[in-house]
Amino acid sequence: MKKQKIEASKTAIVLIEPQYDFLKPGGSMYQFIAKQLEKRKVIPNLVNLVNKARKKVKKIVYVPFEAFEPGFPEIDRQGPGMCGLRGLEIDMPTGWKIHGKPVSGAWVKGTPGPEIIPELTPKKGDLIVRGKKTLDAFWSTSLDYTLRTNMVEWVAMVGFHTNWCVESTARSAYDKGYRVIVIGDCTGTDTQEEQDYAEKYIFPKIGVVMNHQEFLKSLI
Repeated sequence: MKKQKIEASKTAIVLIEPQYDFLKPGGSMYQFIAKQLEKRKVIPNLVNLVNKARKKVKKIVYVPFEAFEPGFPEIDRQGPGMCGLRGLEIDMPTGWKIHGKPVSGAWVKGTPGPEIIPELTPKKGDLIVRGKKTLDAFWSTSLDYTLRTNMVEWVAMVGFHTNWCVESTARSAYDKGYRVIVIGDCTGTDTQEEQDYAEKYIFPKIGVVMNHQEFLKSLI
């Protein structure tokens, strides 16, 4: 499969969570991922990818994480979600304020956190799939329907975190019968160790790992 050309007319790039909380100073998770973003040039790689692929692939699909109300009334603090990712994110310090008061936690409505960063603003013809509230971008969203109604066969995954949402979504795409590509230099996570493990041991069992230049050259 690594030598196989990718049919651009049947390909979608799925861009997971290109938002302030990950990608800009002040973001709840930026503090953990910042060094990797800079070292691996992830944001410039993403910008280059979407700008060059936009007129080639069938669709570029954005799947942002949905915002929570301040104080997270949607989540029971004694509930199961607090044992996992929500429990980690809900008290993370941020650089944001609402009405002059500091805000803690990821994806809080009324802060820049849930907004898509300017460098990756969707363009005409791009799609935004709403409803993502957990790791897998297929869960609780219309992503599968959106891809199938656009006759997409190849799904190229990019975004954040490599070993959280990207991995969960890639596994789900594989199980649903899509041909999966993970564009490694357009993903990012907290450490190089985590990035390397996912690219070496996880993604090759789901699909193909490429950098964005290899991906662009593989499109036919």
